[in-house]
Amino acid sequence: MWRTVLVGRERTPGRLAVVGAMALLAVYAIAVLTEPGQRLDDEVFGRVQHLTPAVLHEPLQVLARRVLPISAVVVAGILWWVGLWRRRWLDVLRASVVVIAAIVLSRWLRTVLPRPDHGYSYDVNTLPSTHATLVVAMTAAIWVLWPERRPEWLPVGLVAAVVLACQGNVVGYAHRPSDVLASVLLVVTVTGVVDLIAGRWPTTPRAADASGYPDLAVDDRDRTEGG
Repeated sequence: MWRTVLVGRERTPGRLAVVGAMALLAVYAIAVLTEPGQRLDDEVFGRVQHLTPAVLHEPLQVLARRVLPISAVVVAGILWWVGLWRRRWLDVLRASVVVIAAIVLSRWLRTVLPRPDHGYSYDVNTLPSTHATLVVAMTAAIWVLWPERRPEWLPVGLVAAVVLACQGNVVGYAHRPSDVLASVLLVVTVTGVVDLIAGRWPTTPRAADASGYPDLAVDDRDRTEGG
């Protein structure tokens, strides 16, 4: 969903999906399945706790698990309705699929993925974090659904929201670092797949330009001429 860069006819969404999926698999295979990975995950977990001032632990937890998810849903919801009002059907569909697919997959992966007991913390799988996945997916939706030219502060604000969501879930003892990293990679993967599919959806010149795929526009004359 983030701005795509065209190289010939190849698109970054396909690469984004592959890289995201491979990184997600690597995080799970190393940080969850192996003893050294679990040890490193616990060490990073402790380091994050130590580097974050104790007075900020509870506020960050509340921010990550309550304020940010609700705020992101509200903002994305407003932009979703604005998108419908402006008939940006492709953008609304892209944002909706990313959010729904990411959250469903996040919950499903937490249920089906095993976590062997290597003696580090608890042996229940918590990868990925659903709260972090929600915030990251909503930031992707906000980016896509933004109605006008995106201001310079928008990507900074969205990245800050993602970082705070990840940090708050860790310092609040709700998740391990690998859990929130997996959430980010999951949304990246889903976003890449959705963008790859959306990028092959012929549409009108105006809608294609608004959706970030101007080269895929199908002119009405092409339709009548069979082009």
